[in-house]
Amino acid sequence: MSPDKRQDGLDGFDALERRAHRELQRLDAPHAPRTLLPRILAAVDAWANRPWYTRAWFTWPIGWRLGSIAVLALAAFAWSFSPPVPASVVATTSAGSVIWHTLIEPLLGYVVGLVVLMCLACAVFGAALNYLFLERTASQ
Repeated sequence: MSPDKRQDGLDGFDALERRAHRELQRLDAPHAPRTLLPRILAAVDAWANRPWYTRAWFTWPIGWRLGSIAVLALAAFAWSFSPPVPASVVATTSAGSVIWHTLIEPLLGYVVGLVVLMCLACAVFGAALNYLFLERTASQ
């Protein structure tokens, strides 16, 4: 394509852009529906008045926080003084450990590498599509 045709095409595009800009400037600014503010205020009120147990732990009443700490401490104490694990559980866990070490662990590095490579390929492909078809780059 010759430079003069490319320049004509750009001039035509600039003229189209200016015309579209003028037409859009002539339109009225969009207005929010009358029901938007009451709905937002109702949502904020519902969020502020939600039950204590759906809020962050640090906002719970002090009694419930102390109770949850006590339950957690009791569970940790019970776990530390629990009886030994039965032999059948030890055998099952040992078998699972053998399967993990012989079948899964040797391939895990390759699988992770393949997943990372696929993610990078998707990112490069997406950037190429963005550049080629949408005519813009991430820096713009």
